[in-house]
Amino acid sequence: MFIKALNQFSKLFLHHQSFAAYIEPIMQVFKPAWRAGFFSAKVIAVSPCSHDFLSVTLKPSKQWRSHIAGQHISLTVEVNGRLLTRVFTLASSPDYFKATGLVRLLIKTSSLGQFTGQLQQALSLQPRCNISPARGDFVFKSWHKPSVFVAGGSGITPMLAMLEQQLGNTNSPMQLLYFAKADAHQCTNELTALAKSFAHFSFSLLTRDALTPLTQHINLDAQPDIYCCGPGGFMQQIADFANQHRLGYFQESFGLALPKLTEDSQFSVKINKDTHVVTSSDVLLSQFEAKKLPVQRGCGIGICHQCQCIKKSGVVRNLKTNQLSDTGEQLIQLCVSQAVSDLELQL
Repeated sequence: MFIKALNQFSKLFLHHQSFAAYIEPIMQVFKPAWRAGFFSAKVIAVSPCSHDFLSVTLKPSKQWRSHIAGQHISLTVEVNGRLLTRVFTLASSPDYFKATGLVRLLIKTSSLGQFTGQLQQALSLQPRCNISPARGDFVFKSWHKPSVFVAGGSGITPMLAMLEQQLGNTNSPMQLLYFAKADAHQCTNELTALAKSFAHFSFSLLTRDALTPLTQHINLDAQPDIYCCGPGGFMQQIADFANQHRLGYFQESFGLALPKLTEDSQFSVKINKDTHVVTSSDVLLSQFEAKKLPVQRGCGIGICHQCQCIKKSGVVRNLKTNQLSDTGEQLIQLCVSQAVSDLELQL
């Protein structure tokens, strides 16, 4: 109760999400790796995989609680003197963590990426990083009926954790449809071992064909629940199919869906002494980065709060909750905020 009251005080009067975040700069004088709301994790192994994937094994501190298979964490590392945060789904099960004290991430990297492009080198140079508590509700719920997992590319990560955790808890048929570029499928040895150990599990390694429906391998007679993770357009096709046939459907997306107001809406944003023009067709963070304004990027989907700032006046829409802010002074997160009126911000 005391911590809750302290955090409420911090939001109202100190313009920070929590009191711990407010004192973070002071704590880092004594413990440079300390971050509010995060846990220290020891870097155990960093191994490149085929087709630009990276396997990262971490040992979280004893204070970190376990996760539910399918959940994600925020990973924070120091890159070129800056703390950068991105969100990744855990590719290992809670049973694995309980037995070893370790968690695994399977990350698709890009040489052009500000974060993933430098991740292997950054983790090789620093013995520890920071992780958040596990979050998310993309978890298995279908113990008593058939289920089909549909993964696209790096969308295989939550499926690996859920299959590893739940195959021993159900006798209902479980099928994995794994779409990736030719020869780019990950962890195929693990999937083969699971199929040999559990007769009610099968998997198919598939490539996308514009002439062939993604859903052709789903047996409608079984009326399965569908779990899907992949790019937005990929998941939309699976969701439409599930809705059409009244199947249970659960999904985990890689990013934030951005509803538009009107394409031509433009607003002025006063930041300190300067005024900038933004549109309602994108979030504020992306537009500020394009203008090279002094903003800090974290996860980019409204979880880590690194991009928060003070809105002095005006109205924004929070795209995670679809709620409008009030017109007065308020903390906002730039990565999920869409301008609805002229604004005054303090960065």
